[in-house]
Amino acid sequence: MSIATLELIAGIAVMLVLMVPALIARRIKHGEARFDEDGKLIDDE
Repeated sequence: MSIATLELIAGIAVMLVLMVPALIARRIKHGEARFDEDGKLIDDE
């Protein structure tokens, strides 16, 4: 692989890392979902 190919792959990976949390935060309404330290959903009911 050339350096340009590796830089392209790294750039796409960085974009995904930055975009995925933003998409998740946009889909979950604020205050309706909470997670513990293990990433499990906390159910208040």
